[in-house]
Amino acid sequence: MSLRNRLVLPAILSALTVLAGCGGGGVSNPTPPPSGGFTNSNFNGTYTFSIAGADILSNQTMSPFAMAGSLVACGCTQGTISSGTVDLSDTTGVSAAATIGGNSTYRITTDGRGFAKLFITPVGGSAFEVDVDFVLTSSSHGLIIRYDNSGTGSGTIDLQPAAVAQSSLDVTPYAFSLSGSDNANHSLSTAGALTINSSGAITTGVADFNFANLATSQLALSGSVTVGTGTAPGSATLTTGDANFPVLTFDVYAIDSTHLKLIESDGQAVLVGDLFSQPSTSFPAGNLVFTMSGLDLNGDLFVTGGVMASDGTSVISSGSEDVNDAGTVDNGTTTPFGFTGNFSSSGGGRFQLDLTNYVGGSTFAAYPSSGGLLMLEIDNGGVAGGFAAVQQAGATVAASQGYGLNIQGEDLSQVFSGFPGFEFDDVAEFKTTSTGMTGLVDANDNGLFTDNMSGTYTNGSGGFGSATFTKGGFGSMFFYAVDSSTALFISTDPTQAALGSFEVQSTPVNEAHLATAKPHAMPMLRVLPRTRSGSKKNQSILKKAK
Repeated sequence: MSLRNRLVLPAILSALTVLAGCGGGGVSNPTPPPSGGFTNSNFNGTYTFSIAGADILSNQTMSPFAMAGSLVACGCTQGTISSGTVDLSDTTGVSAAATIGGNSTYRITTDGRGFAKLFITPVGGSAFEVDVDFVLTSSSHGLIIRYDNSGTGSGTIDLQPAAVAQSSLDVTPYAFSLSGSDNANHSLSTAGALTINSSGAITTGVADFNFANLATSQLALSGSVTVGTGTAPGSATLTTGDANFPVLTFDVYAIDSTHLKLIESDGQAVLVGDLFSQPSTSFPAGNLVFTMSGLDLNGDLFVTGGVMASDGTSVISSGSEDVNDAGTVDNGTTTPFGFTGNFSSSGGGRFQLDLTNYVGGSTFAAYPSSGGLLMLEIDNGGVAGGFAAVQQAGATVAASQGYGLNIQGEDLSQVFSGFPGFEFDDVAEFKTTSTGMTGLVDANDNGLFTDNMSGTYTNGSGGFGSATFTKGGFGSMFFYAVDSSTALFISTDPTQAALGSFEVQSTPVNEAHLATAKPHAMPMLRVLPRTRSGSKKNQSILKKAK
């Protein structure tokens, strides 16, 4: 049984108290000492980050939440964040281009886990604090969560090796993936591709939307994308003519010319995500490791993960898929679902992917990018999205390695404001032996706590593996190795619906080498916000699948 079952609080507590929970309690005095070679010096320079999750509103209800920004860390013993800019958004509004004050601080532990206090002053407003917790996999990349008593969420943080010039954006096409909700908490996701000229104008573009299970496809895209200077954001305007959202505007925070973060700044919706370079407009060939998240027709969260074989031309010859639908895994069996499919180019760097017997959708728009194959459901049967990456031959989870981990999903053992699941977000650092995983996890789930992480794992064939944890709150998982450094996973614990990734930690480098460090290109792994409108209780995707 998951550790999270031990953290259920009395139902009479207010919604705000539910998130605050034990306020850093729940589990205390973790015993294994952290080990590694990280220090404050390994967090040095300008970092760009984004987080998506849930906020607690003043009327004690949950709201989709997003934040994205850039900050400057000193890399010094004092752990000072000298400056920065951030956008924060939920369904009540947007605080765009707010200032991160020079009184903000951070600390890095020897195992690469970090904590930062960000003191944020909105334009024309009063300062407030937002805390984040992260795990570095190198001095240039990390996995991050919000870690305070007013909200939660997961994302990524990456070093900006150098200032990004506007002229560098016209070298290659781009693909993007954004997800969130409108201000009535109806799920909204969009994906697309575009090209930008040297002045930032979008010269060609195409986009797909999925708004509350209703898709609009292959919309002509125009507008602009510009980068800012220092930590100040640039801006983007996406004009699609979509009936519900014909024009959307965003602030843009750059990592480098191949990877930008976008967060909606116009208050119409809460959208955040990634814009990646598209060095190839070919559908990837080989075994593709994937994860997706979505909402079933009951409004419950489901996550899927697995591997599919692509010939790179038109055929998905085979696929193996595990599903966790609101805590029910693979319909209670030990056998994954099998599926096949085909795909075809629709031009402009876009493909239509049609899958047969796939649980969680049948038709997807798919955009190849340097961050993987970005996918969005467009069949009007639900809202699902995710990404796939080409699997390296012999990919596996290795012994005697340090890993950073992030997991995001719903804790189904807790109820909040009528929702059957409460969002949780964790980061962890762990070490592997030939069969074991041990480390420390920082969790935001009905309170903030640090706990021991201890479990065993098994590598199977084709990069597939499984792990079971006796400590740490993860319960169990299926994982899918992408290469020697990255694995994606879904939770198989009946008290959770969640997905995440773990990534090998590189040996910390000296600050002098940071200018040449290459950020890790990977989309945010995020679950979709819950819609308030559901269907009948017999509408799970698994009941329809077998």
